[in-house]
Amino acid sequence: MRTVTEPAEGEYVRVEPSDEPGIRINGIPATLEHVRKADVRVDLVESLEGVSRNRAFVVEHVLGPLRLGGVTAANVVGITSEWDFTRPEHRICYSSERGPDAVVSHPAGLPNPALARAVADVGTERSGTERRTTVGETISFETNDGKITVSPRDVGAGVELDLRYEGQRFTAEVPADGADPAVTEAITTSTTPYLAPDAAVAVTHSAADVLSDVVVIGGLDDVQIDADLGGAYHALTVGVARKAHEHGLVVERELE
Repeated sequence: MRTVTEPAEGEYVRVEPSDEPGIRINGIPATLEHVRKADVRVDLVESLEGVSRNRAFVVEHVLGPLRLGGVTAANVVGITSEWDFTRPEHRICYSSERGPDAVVSHPAGLPNPALARAVADVGTERSGTERRTTVGETISFETNDGKITVSPRDVGAGVELDLRYEGQRFTAEVPADGADPAVTEAITTSTTPYLAPDAAVAVTHSAADVLSDVVVIGGLDDVQIDADLGGAYHALTVGVARKAHEHGLVVERELE
């Protein structure tokens, strides 16, 4: 596993080192089992006997930049203390008696560039034997918002992205220990499709969401991801990860 060498603070969140695999946001594991909402955004929920006890809103804007930095183990804490009632997530938090720190996303619809830079500044370190996953065979998933295909790669190869959105294309390599700084900067400074000025910016932003949903939440480390995206594509990206697990196609391997 790979974690930050010391706490790193971006806008709206602080990331702390972890000695256990996996990423937690406000104490909630970033896994498929804890995904409550996956459409225009992704929320994580921790429940007790079916009753929601904790929730983290718009987690893809944290998980994407962490994967770009090569982080696979961390504790993320929301640090927002002020309300912004122009944002629906804040209104939901207020009405459900949660604090604004439950919303861990950037209000400008960015995958937190300040967090990505902070992680790069403190650096990461790998410890122990790393267990990595891929798919045993190529798998595809379709919704009304597009089609996504995930294919296996060699152990430790990381992620290869080939994404399309409204006629624009974005490709990138994201190695196991993190992406090239220029790639990370391009992705994390690109706004969400709902706020983006054009499709080129939108498809660049989508790379962070795909990494968040398929790789971090979906637990697929070494894969090639090919996707035609449109609309509320989190149902597509989370959906292909669910399909891989439900069909028993996830293969775990050891990286020495």
